[in-house]
Amino acid sequence: MAESKLTIEERHAGDVTVLVLTGQMLLDDGDLAFGKRISDLIARGCAKIVLDLGGVTYIDSSGVGMIVFQLKTLKQHGGDMKLLHLNPRAESLFGMLKLLMMFDRFEDEAAAVRSFGWAADRDRRAGPSG
Repeated sequence: MAESKLTIEERHAGDVTVLVLTGQMLLDDGDLAFGKRISDLIARGCAKIVLDLGGVTYIDSSGVGMIVFQLKTLKQHGGDMKLLHLNPRAESLFGMLKLLMMFDRFEDEAAAVRSFGWAADRDRRAGPSG
């Protein structure tokens, strides 16, 4: 198999995993590499993901579809995915597909990581009665 046009760098900030994507996320290439990485993270108990798309030079609808599919998978495992540095083309594609409202979007990595803590704090304060 040819080398993927997408590279994925992984780092951790507490219990949040930051994935930095660089390159192209295309049908049967970057989308599969990304899907496998998320599956591996879930298997390791990592379900809070900040997805940095700032280095993605091109994404097609299959790449967007894989991101949405993995968001649903993460939520089934008690996690979530936040988008970081969504470029104008990707934002337009997500918008045309009516998918932007599914994601929290950030331009600051620290704020994206902190947002997971705020959600947990909010849930604790709400208590069992909601």
